[in-house]
Amino acid sequence: MQRFALLVVMLLGSQSISFAAAPVAPPVCRASQLRLSLDGRDGEFNGMSHSGVELSIRNVGPDCRLSALPTIQFRDAKGRVLAAARRPPAGMHPGPVMVPVRLGGGHRGVIDLRWVSGPVFPGSRSVRAATVVIRIGTGTLRAPLAAELYGATGQPVAFEQQPLHAVEGMAAD
Repeated sequence: MQRFALLVVMLLGSQSISFAAAPVAPPVCRASQLRLSLDGRDGEFNGMSHSGVELSIRNVGPDCRLSALPTIQFRDAKGRVLAAARRPPAGMHPGPVMVPVRLGGGHRGVIDLRWVSGPVFPGSRSVRAATVVIRIGTGTLRAPLAAELYGATGQPVAFEQQPLHAVEGMAAD
């Protein structure tokens, strides 16, 4: 055994061996380190009885992870949760497997939301949203939103929610 150890030392000489450690995932984002803003992208979401908005989530703290499909709620002017449900992605049931998104400090992620904004259903009903709320762990992010969402009578109105994706760019100072 000692000969083997001596042979290894002679073969390696003064070369050092290092093992790469597996990358450590950042912690889960806290609502207190995130800021929410909305962008209608100059009407890009509007047309043919549809509307929507881009939710922009900026990380003002250290690197962290955020769910790709956080829970979204629409609330009325009195703060009551509206009967609005996320529609599963077309063609996938129950939907794609979503891995958390890494948000670097100072960077942001975006989620596109779309909904029906006109009475196109036989027996249409509508709800008026005054606020959009995103659940982050035990906290929430909220922003004012003036929107009317339509759906079929007797059913919750539906909205499409694209998965969160990080936006490339420079970190804010």
